[in-house]
Amino acid sequence: MPQRRRVLLLATGGPHALHEGVATYAREQNWILDCRMSYTGQVPDGTGADGVLCGHVPRADVTGLVRGLSVPVVGLGICGNGVPSCVSCCDESIGRAAARHLLDRGYRSLAFCRQRDTEQEALRLKGFQAQVEAAGERFVSLAPPDGAPASGSAASMREWIAPMLSTLRVPIAVMVGDDLDAISLVDALVGCGYSVPEQVAVISAGNDPILCDVAPVAVSSVDVRSRDVGYEGARLLDQLIDGRPRPAQPVLVEPGPVHTRVSTDIMALPNLHAARALRFIWTRYRSPINVDSVSAHVPVTRRRLQTLFHDHLGRTMQEEIARVRIADACLMLKKSKMRIREIATLTGFKSSLHFHRTSQSVLEMGPKAFRETGSIPDFGVLPAQVGDQLPVA
Repeated sequence: MPQRRRVLLLATGGPHALHEGVATYAREQNWILDCRMSYTGQVPDGTGADGVLCGHVPRADVTGLVRGLSVPVVGLGICGNGVPSCVSCCDESIGRAAARHLLDRGYRSLAFCRQRDTEQEALRLKGFQAQVEAAGERFVSLAPPDGAPASGSAASMREWIAPMLSTLRVPIAVMVGDDLDAISLVDALVGCGYSVPEQVAVISAGNDPILCDVAPVAVSSVDVRSRDVGYEGARLLDQLIDGRPRPAQPVLVEPGPVHTRVSTDIMALPNLHAARALRFIWTRYRSPINVDSVSAHVPVTRRRLQTLFHDHLGRTMQEEIARVRIADACLMLKKSKMRIREIATLTGFKSSLHFHRTSQSVLEMGPKAFRETGSIPDFGVLPAQVGDQLPVA
């Protein structure tokens, strides 16, 4: 029976999915995986290791161990610690993906908020700026002035970001380097009196649900495919242990999609009343709302709100309610076996007849005919919750 390979995982934190990717490969290859450092913080001595996977641990004892070993080493997520080979998500592509997400929502002023002077953040900024400028839109750099703390509490951040934001016209969209810094940014924005996302949209990278889902405002984030980075890093290490030559450049994994949450779940509208009306529709369209209930939520007259909404979005509030309901219903008709009456109820229609009439108006056919012969049209940008009631495959 061949001897099992023993691999060290040197990490003290980082995305749980990264460790899951490593563990998945280790199970497939019958490795012995020593990941105790992730739980104890103590660096093992490396005795008997056939290879090492190293997360970003900026500690001298880790760097010393890595440099002193005569076995292959692969870095995960961020290159460093003296590791010659690494696997990481492509940071420039992460920045580009975030910018495309915001541009699709109509933003014309897009900023990158720098909080950490790292190569990873610089590359994400580079991709973000390139995508914004390629679209012909305005790029803004936000960074603490010289001498100010690069990161920290929301209170300290408010001191330097507030005067910068006061020179910019809303709506504006801001990318920040990672999910942890996004929480500080959202806190600072709210503390400055801005509405997120109606006035300032925020996007980050990492898509860590522990951070993004329970932030003061749930944060949209680019999926950096941490599980795939861990798995591919383990695969590369296996190849190096086999004696294959190490790659001349870092192995880059392309990012996954943006996971839309509240912080960007809107279209860029320069009027706050219209933006709040849109947010009300997007979050409550599955309830029995109408133009009157939307108007009651916004402190202007019904007629004035109707004018503002149409002027800034190009359609009426009633048309928008119908659009998002039908978009949601189309997915259910095509991707589930739910009854038409059930779909009508789930997507906010008062009755099957109301559903049928709206379908005829928007799709030029009823729900039954659409299910049998129709194809889902391009509805444009939709609320994040559209489609989330589909049965799990």
